[in-house]
Amino acid sequence: MKVTATELANDSKGILDRVISRGDTVQVERHGKRVAQIRRTVGVSGAELLKRLKAVRLTPAEQRELTEPMGAASKVLRHAASH
Repeated sequence: MKVTATELANDSKGILDRVISRGDTVQVERHGKRVAQIRRTVGVSGAELLKRLKAVRLTPAEQRELTEPMGAASKVLRHAASH
């Protein structure tokens, strides 16, 4: 999505809402030249990750397949947090 600096100034809330909710990347132009890019940051908050994970519905086979790697990941994270 492209916007002018003036459009950004006039509708920054609406533009940021699109970036946040839809993941749009916004190219900001001034005098016809691109001067900035606005995009969502990489990653999500812990609360957002938990919300997304709770929404995932895995089959029993998928649950079995993920049990070992998730346990290993948890072990690594606990170890990293303790050092």
